[in-house]
Amino acid sequence: MDDECHSHADPSNIYKGAEHCFSSCQIVEKIRHSKILLIGVGGVGCEVLKNLVFSGFVNIHLVDLDTISVSNLNRQFLFRSEDVGKWKAVVAKDRITKLCPWSQITVSVENIRSKEFPLEFFKQFAAVICALDNHKARLYVNEVCAFAQVPLFETGSTGYQGQVTPILAGSTECYNCEPKPQQTEHIAVCTIRHRPESVEHCIVWAMYLFDVLFGNLEDSNPLSDEKEYKVSHLAREWTFEDGARKTSTEQEWENMTCERVVNKFFIEDLQFVESLKKDTLSSLSILNIPTQEQLRRYLLNVDTKYSVEDLKLEEQNPHQLVWTCDKAYEVLIFCLKQLLRRWKESKSALTFDENDTISLAFVTAASTVRASAFDIVAKNSFDVRGIAGRIIPALSITNAVIGDIVVFQLLRFLSGTCMKDLCNARLSQVSRPRPRYLDEVIITPEFIRPPVAEYVCRLSLVCLSERLFGKILRCIICHQLLLVTCDARNVTVRQFIEDGLKKQMNMEPFSVATDVGYIIYDSEQDCEVPVEAQRIDKSTIAQLQVEEQPLSILDESGVYYRGWIRHQCDVSLSIERIFSFGDD
Repeated sequence: MDDECHSHADPSNIYKGAEHCFSSCQIVEKIRHSKILLIGVGGVGCEVLKNLVFSGFVNIHLVDLDTISVSNLNRQFLFRSEDVGKWKAVVAKDRITKLCPWSQITVSVENIRSKEFPLEFFKQFAAVICALDNHKARLYVNEVCAFAQVPLFETGSTGYQGQVTPILAGSTECYNCEPKPQQTEHIAVCTIRHRPESVEHCIVWAMYLFDVLFGNLEDSNPLSDEKEYKVSHLAREWTFEDGARKTSTEQEWENMTCERVVNKFFIEDLQFVESLKKDTLSSLSILNIPTQEQLRRYLLNVDTKYSVEDLKLEEQNPHQLVWTCDKAYEVLIFCLKQLLRRWKESKSALTFDENDTISLAFVTAASTVRASAFDIVAKNSFDVRGIAGRIIPALSITNAVIGDIVVFQLLRFLSGTCMKDLCNARLSQVSRPRPRYLDEVIITPEFIRPPVAEYVCRLSLVCLSERLFGKILRCIICHQLLLVTCDARNVTVRQFIEDGLKKQMNMEPFSVATDVGYIIYDSEQDCEVPVEAQRIDKSTIAQLQVEEQPLSILDESGVYYRGWIRHQCDVSLSIERIFSFGDD
């Protein structure tokens, strides 16, 4: 297939479509010389990359931290079975380069929030296309593009639904203007095997594990390459050896199977993920992985410690406590034994049912253990049941349509159309009025709205959220960004507060903190305790390592700002507002 595509990739003809569509020769030069940043090379990202290259874009930078899993292959066409375990961005570059040798693709296998990508990095691009499936990362990309004043094309897909949103902060509504709900009606199946970032990812993974062990395994399952751990296969391994039947008790078989399953999916796999994290500069955290001794201890006495009746009573209580990691391991092994007995009786595949006590307890326990490993807040079984009923798959057709729309919108922008004159595009499924027609997917254009004037701001830092409780504010990203340029090696925190925020911006700061909750200034610091405060005050920006990351700044009047510190040797200290319009 690669050779066939290569034969049609003629660089002399590739610009004719755009030139004819926009009736302009200038669009060709724009395409040739525009450098594009594509963040995320998953379902939508593969489609976008293909469309960019075959539209004539030459200079493309890919950023993706993920590796290829078997479940990606049914909708991420750039990847093959032999690519499983490799970096997505690297494989995507190699495959596209074979199709279009003239393309110049740069790859970064790194977290987009890494300091490897300072503000100047984003400013070099004509546009940024965000094809991520992580809400926090999308918020960050939206914010840094606002600081850099770079056009952003935000994309996403879930089942039959998808959207493309052109964003230029200060001119159009941004991704932050409309607060996203904590839980959506549907939860998309994203890449969950190596880097879960929410409890939903852990729950989906646990459901997939259930199917791997007991169900009908499909290629779309991210764990489908672990077929040797199906219970039917493990039973054959234990029962026969060189044609002779092994002599063992039922309890020995159950314990052996539980030990192999837990050791594989909750120890060895996590150790592998930890080794992947060490390969990247921004992901050096240590996972919470149990030891072999702990595993053997969990295997003891679970039959007498738990019962199906007790688990059933617990799952019906919406106010039940989240299980500890130790209890989750014990319940996991208890449920594994119950399911093994159920499988032996039926001799057929089992189906996950969120209304079945043992199935639900298995998924709850497995997701709790996985969440604990990645330092994610777990859910109780009552909440897990509600989440498990809303999982829907990602679809390749949706990704293809969204990938087409975003590149066409990019071409319109480069042809001279203002960002605010483009359209948001939403892909949705609606019912036709006549019953003989099935549901039909349509694309709905929407006028781009200006930045949201006001909404209730929700802050992650407790001290700030208490300070702003009940306040009505304009969208911070669209109205209250501060760009701080200074010699980070010489400017101290005290100078930043006194000479910068107070004198230059006429602010009386109440608190300044990083996104991870590190307080670098607090006006209500107890004057008699300030040994640590004095040390921070005298520290330079470089010593605190807070440059090239967002800062939360709250002033005494209750106004919340976002700041970005950029190091520049020849500038002592300068602070400017990114947007100065709309001030009262």
